[in-house]
Amino acid sequence: MTMRVTLKMIAEKAQTSIGTVDRALNNREGVSEASKARVLQVAEELGYRPNKLASALGRKRTIRIGAAYPYEPFDFFNDIDRGISKAMEELQYYGVTVEKIRYKTQDPEITRARLAQVNPTDFDGLAITSAGAMNVTEIDRFVASGTPVVTFNTDASDSRRLFYVGNNSRQSGLMGGELLTTFLHGQGNVTILGNFSLATPFIERYGGFCEFVQLEAPDIHIYPCSECRSVPELAAKCLMDLLEKVPDINGVFCTGYSSTAGAIEAIKTLGRRDIRVVGYDLTERTAAALREGWCSALLYQNPYHQGLQAARLLVRHILEGWTPPMPRLHVDTHIILRTNLESYMEPHYEWLQSNLE
Repeated sequence: MTMRVTLKMIAEKAQTSIGTVDRALNNREGVSEASKARVLQVAEELGYRPNKLASALGRKRTIRIGAAYPYEPFDFFNDIDRGISKAMEELQYYGVTVEKIRYKTQDPEITRARLAQVNPTDFDGLAITSAGAMNVTEIDRFVASGTPVVTFNTDASDSRRLFYVGNNSRQSGLMGGELLTTFLHGQGNVTILGNFSLATPFIERYGGFCEFVQLEAPDIHIYPCSECRSVPELAAKCLMDLLEKVPDINGVFCTGYSSTAGAIEAIKTLGRRDIRVVGYDLTERTAAALREGWCSALLYQNPYHQGLQAARLLVRHILEGWTPPMPRLHVDTHIILRTNLESYMEPHYEWLQSNLE
């Protein structure tokens, strides 16, 4: 793999600032002839190839995009936020500003109320964690005003959004079904914990899990569990209530981070190490549960990468008119076990990701 030469690499070797490199490479004012010559020489030595964003910038110097996503659950959306912040850092050199549009939690009504406050004419494009189909109207309002929209992390496929960047939810549900079936040797009692009706990804993960179990593991019985929205404490209570009624549950599939955190809390409180949990998302909390044996596997959707790529690709569309060949750009779902956990923990994984981008 050939490493992409960045402005930062050129600046470091030329012993100057990234801004000076940007001006020199794009023949802008504000840089001396000597500095320009040095930058061009270093760029040639490193094999630099111009970024299309930079060449397109001449057609529109100031771009403003908005990124809408929740604060909670913090442990998960903190990674999304880091991806958006990384995009902000990169894109500023091309005259692009990114405004974070935050709201409390991943609830369709809360999302809708926050999006209703957004004036589409304030932005050249919007990247939105939609929280599902209930916000199609708001997304279509932005598009009708001439503001392109991409969705990330959660989709609204019936809207007029350009494309979606995020997890293949049905596939990850199938993966969860296969994992739990393997752990239980194809028989036992399981339940599914999560917020099924509030957002499309949770419905799709639920459906994928049930599809695999019904087709491939007829000796596994699925018990219903109450919806727990995005509240770990409620998820814990729901699972504990079910275990009181059906104590021989020996497997739990969680459709998201909040339900995973709640399931872990419930089985720790009850001391039920016999229950195999297949959860979602990597945080310090879920990593500790994996190390300690309270969780058997985690499905990882790389939220950092979702935030970063949603912003990057939206700007590419605005500046170049680029659209992807398919409406859904899926981020790979990884299976994390205790034996490969440390490969996904910082700083190792963060270094690897930054050098493969």
